[in-house]
Amino acid sequence: MLNSRTPREVVDDAYDAILKKGDIEAFLKDFDDNSVLQETPSLPYGGTFKGKDAVRKALMRVFEYWKDFSYKPEHILADEEWVMAYGEFSATSIKTGKKVAFPLAEIWRIRQGRVVLVTPVYSDTKAVLDALG
Repeated sequence: MLNSRTPREVVDDAYDAILKKGDIEAFLKDFDDNSVLQETPSLPYGGTFKGKDAVRKALMRVFEYWKDFSYKPEHILADEEWVMAYGEFSATSIKTGKKVAFPLAEIWRIRQGRVVLVTPVYSDTKAVLDALG
């Protein structure tokens, strides 16, 4: 049975789960073994992660570096398969205590209600690396 939710609804549900409730399992509910998360390779938690378990581990790794994590999407654009969220990311480095804030876009590809791809696009990776020490 195909999922009747739109790509925008899938992404909205994922953001609600992780950003409002801090629920990683609810965030991952529409991911499967073919889903891909691509984090910027220059970051210490960067790389390409395929499958729900790999994405879960990648997210847990991100949370080893940051506390007071926040992403506030200001604009979300969607069509039949793609969703782009643009907003403000902020967090505090666990290691250095430095706070960082900058614009961030996240590109999502959703097919038949399942997450195919998520790619964060950082506006300032140098700021991230500086904050991480």
